[in-house]
Amino acid sequence: MINSKRKSTISIKDKNSKENVFKTADFVLSVFLFCSGIILIRTEPYPDDKNPNRKLFVFERTDQVEGLMNHYISSDPTVKLKKFIAAQRQIKKMIYDK
Repeated sequence: MINSKRKSTISIKDKNSKENVFKTADFVLSVFLFCSGIILIRTEPYPDDKNPNRKLFVFERTDQVEGLMNHYISSDPTVKLKKFIAAQRQIKKMIYDK
């Protein structure tokens, strides 16, 4: 069962920006959100981490994100396998090609 209070998932509204985003370091959640049509804006280095490949995934926050998070946390996420694998490869490419 996935703990809904995971430290790798954070929701941020930056006070210095009008940007309303959802950030997570959870790779599988990121792939799930990406597969579900949530726009991946960018990746950022994970704060205070010595591993340069560890990233925060920054998504556009929409009304749909909360519902998808509930499905993910309840262990009931559904996406097509081929779409999930393709999204996984695309996100890995974003991480390692920089």
